[in-house]
Amino acid sequence: MIRRTRLATLLLLCLIPCALAVQVQSVRIEGIAQPELLHNAKLSLSLARAQKAKSDMSEERLAFLLRSAPEEIRSALEPFGYYDAEVATDVQRHGDSADVVFTVKPGEPVRVRRHDVQVRGEASTDPIVAKAVAAFVPRQGDVLDHRLYETSKQEVDGRLLEHGYFDARQITHRVEVTRAAHAADIDVTWDSGNRYRFGATSFAGSQFKPGLLDPLLRFKPGDAYRQDRLLATQQSLADLDYFGTVEVAPDTDQRADGQLPITVTTTPAKRNVYSAGLSYGTDSGAGITLGYERRWLNRGGHKFDAQLEWAQNRKLLAARYRIPAFGWLDGWYALATNLRDEHTDAGHTRLAEIVGSRSGRLHHWTLTAALHAQRERYQDALYPGFDRFATLVFPSISAQTQRVDDKLYPTRGWGLGMDASGGATAIGSDVDFLQVHARASWVHPLGESNRVLLRGEVGHIVTGNFNSLPPSLRYYAGGDNSVRGYAYQEIGPRVNGLNVGAPNLLTLSAEFEHRFTPTWGAAVFADDGDAFVDTPRSHLGVGFGLRWRSPVGLVRIDLAHGFQGRAPVHLYLGIGSDL
Repeated sequence: MIRRTRLATLLLLCLIPCALAVQVQSVRIEGIAQPELLHNAKLSLSLARAQKAKSDMSEERLAFLLRSAPEEIRSALEPFGYYDAEVATDVQRHGDSADVVFTVKPGEPVRVRRHDVQVRGEASTDPIVAKAVAAFVPRQGDVLDHRLYETSKQEVDGRLLEHGYFDARQITHRVEVTRAAHAADIDVTWDSGNRYRFGATSFAGSQFKPGLLDPLLRFKPGDAYRQDRLLATQQSLADLDYFGTVEVAPDTDQRADGQLPITVTTTPAKRNVYSAGLSYGTDSGAGITLGYERRWLNRGGHKFDAQLEWAQNRKLLAARYRIPAFGWLDGWYALATNLRDEHTDAGHTRLAEIVGSRSGRLHHWTLTAALHAQRERYQDALYPGFDRFATLVFPSISAQTQRVDDKLYPTRGWGLGMDASGGATAIGSDVDFLQVHARASWVHPLGESNRVLLRGEVGHIVTGNFNSLPPSLRYYAGGDNSVRGYAYQEIGPRVNGLNVGAPNLLTLSAEFEHRFTPTWGAAVFADDGDAFVDTPRSHLGVGFGLRWRSPVGLVRIDLAHGFQGRAPVHLYLGIGSDL
């Protein structure tokens, strides 16, 4: 009996036809012109995902996926406002393979008939929140796009949180679609509640005495809450270079009586920083550099740093001691000393200098006031064969600002710097003089892969005895940061074949850069300028170069030809921001 049952089962299985396997070669969607809609429709198709696997499927599986496809496509178009799409399916057989084509008629889109978006409560008069509400899309008459709708809701939510409305909630948030009328009604209402204010601030993890960092807080207890104030505080603390990490955050679990406590959490940075490397500059030649920085010396936040540069044409030893001055114009008191021995086209100079300064930030400007005392020994062509000496005591002021979209590699923005200094025999200088100097730069994109850079520099010295000014105060032109196509400090009035410097300076530069990849590009440029006594003369230089966006800044390699220079071609290497 058992044997007969097994035999019958085998006979029955043989009579059942085996399921045929089908290889789907391609899946296409036609009739959708908008790329975003087409992309979303393709992503929604289960058949398209199965076809990409390149595996055979049964007829039953193919039939199921074909039945599901029209609804998948229609659902994929609804977020874009198309609720009445018609989908026709065409299966083109080629033996054991098939090509599938879906022809779509999106139909008439649903448009916004009524648009009611409002914020109630204290935030109803907040201009930042009101701006987000006014920008809410889609508006009346627009095609209903659910992506824009969700993004707009998130934008209003974000503005409410950024301005301290932590109890805000959505009372209504609905979109009603009437398919027959191809119309949608948007109704979104927020109740903002009351705006919170800054409470007390506590520091955690700081290695400094209490109160030292308080002046860097960009808010006071009782001020209306603004998230940008927290970000500005975090940036100010990070710029000190004291900390490895800085976090400035509200303690939302402790909010009470309309106030929100703030916690500043920091971790100390590495205290000692040593650096060493090889260097090459078109002005200094090949050399080595050594550096040391003590990021903080004591609980008062004092700093010390020193640098040694030993190159073919320049030797430099610089040291600086800084004391925090955060109470007014966040900045530093500093005492610096510089020793420099330099050979240039203008001659040989040895300089010893002591500088006391006070720096600070005012809005977007960095301001510095300083008092210089320097002794300079030099040789120039005005008095060949003799060492000359100059003692100068003079104050100086400087102001610098920069507005860019990216500090390492700006594509849009500008920079401006101005300096003024003056010495007098009445305060210990060998010569009376007044010197002013200004420089400006501008960068702007041209399309996605190009940018143009413009740069200019002007300087003027007023003195009754220019020949008594040492080389460190005279103007020269030429070099990678001046007029390319000429050697460093090559341009200027000459006596006995040597550059003696000038009381006036004017340089201009224009550069066009094209990026081939996100990190590599090329540039062409033209520079012109002069260091002159009365009337400037043209010293045109043109060239081209490579650009590499390295992790530490832009690396520039330039070849330039100067039409008035002594050498036909000059090579320049540089690193750092263009501005």
